[in-house]
Amino acid sequence: MTDPSIDIRKRAMEYFKQQQELSPEAQTRICLFLQGVKSINATILARVEFQPMEWVPYKFLHNQCFKEVELTTLLGKSTAWSGNPMVFLAATQLNLTLWQETGAPRFMSGFIKVDRSFYEYLALSHAFLSVIRILPLLSVQTSLDTPFFSALKEIEEENGRQIQTQIRLLKDMAIDLPVEEKEEIIEAQRQIVERLFLRLLAEITEPSAA
Repeated sequence: MTDPSIDIRKRAMEYFKQQQELSPEAQTRICLFLQGVKSINATILARVEFQPMEWVPYKFLHNQCFKEVELTTLLGKSTAWSGNPMVFLAATQLNLTLWQETGAPRFMSGFIKVDRSFYEYLALSHAFLSVIRILPLLSVQTSLDTPFFSALKEIEEENGRQIQTQIRLLKDMAIDLPVEEKEEIIEAQRQIVERLFLRLLAEITEPSAA
């Protein structure tokens, strides 16, 4: 049986191969999804400013918070926005699902403690950085010398830098969880984010959306 995720990625690669510059509809969908992801991350990370925390993880999370806001603004400025209200409706529906399926609101209340909940957030943040990648789907002939692709490139390069520190936190954080349970949390969060990202790709590349 064919893996549906492979089919979606193949279709996305073929779609992007045919586009020298993405349509305003595709740019709008990608931008709003990434802004939704980064607004979740920035909102959670902003709470770090008011919590007692060791210096090294605090410095990383503090820097990540401000970088997320900066990149969100950059991407919005680079986007050729669609004038079709149905595109914004579809994007809103996906972003609502993003909030629901990631359980983001539960990370936004109470004090930050080094516990299972915080580990689940770190795993979710890691999945955001590692799973949501547009550039590997583009043809090698695609020029990145456009405002939108240039912004995506900067975002994904920054994500790559942040991933290394995220991995260290997930691996070395002093938290009372068995290794097997940590691995299960990381994989569960990855699967949630991948489902949402694949849904975005599927909706962008539907014939009716082109």
